[in-house]
Amino acid sequence: MNIFSLTVFSGVLLTLSAMGQTKNSSPAESAKSVTVGQGEVARWAGNCLRCSFEKRAWDAVNGTCYYPVDMDMEPGKYTISRRTTGGKLESATLTVTENSCQQEDIKNFPKKEFVNVSAKNQARAAKEAAIVNPLISYKAAVRPAVFDLPVGKPANPLPKGEGNFGACRTFDGQPRDRHTGQDYPVAVGKPVLSIGNGRVVLAANQFFSGNAVYIDHGNGLISEYFHLKSYSVKPNQTVTKGQTIGLTGETGRVTGPHLHLGVRWHGACINPGFLLIDPSDMPEVQ
Repeated sequence: MNIFSLTVFSGVLLTLSAMGQTKNSSPAESAKSVTVGQGEVARWAGNCLRCSFEKRAWDAVNGTCYYPVDMDMEPGKYTISRRTTGGKLESATLTVTENSCQQEDIKNFPKKEFVNVSAKNQARAAKEAAIVNPLISYKAAVRPAVFDLPVGKPANPLPKGEGNFGACRTFDGQPRDRHTGQDYPVAVGKPVLSIGNGRVVLAANQFFSGNAVYIDHGNGLISEYFHLKSYSVKPNQTVTKGQTIGLTGETGRVTGPHLHLGVRWHGACINPGFLLIDPSDMPEVQ
């Protein structure tokens, strides 16, 4: 057999081998991914049972996995996964992108006790934080979800938010912590509504937050309502979606009357506006 015949014969064998591999091998499943900004929420819909995000895990909500991203989470790529109702384990890449910090410089702040905070008030705020932090942190075991998305509005009507979630603030030139909620320009004395069924875990007057209510909605979701004129619920009380829990006010560190709504989900501080939209409008794993 000459060299030309050997080359042709080898080519035929290679072609047949490739055909055999194509016939007997199933095509590789394409990698799944989603891109989401800091302080936002991603979803993975379809027969979900259990969800995980790096080393944290939780149950799905009505068959969908939600992945809340903290407003301070480092931009980059992370691994998320889900277990389906059929027992299948799937993984995907979640890419966190940076949302720039809006700068708010509040000058001539009228409540000077919140600018130059006394040692007594610093001690008070530290004690209050020691109570709140365990309530809003991630927990491996949580109550089952008693809410669905989208959640209800915290006021009716609810005006457009001021877009200051995550803002970087200074008071009379002094830097302070980032703003952890969304402010809505609601006048004093208007009813404040629970965004979902749940249980009140704290209702108290706090130095920075003023009259404040925290509600546990299960599945690690905690809603926060700050600066109230008054509140009408107490700890361990069960509330329903749309129930009045207090009245809007201007207590605590505020420049004027408004409704502050904050949300912590599995320990992540997120923009509450993402829970008010149709879930299908969230970034989705594909």
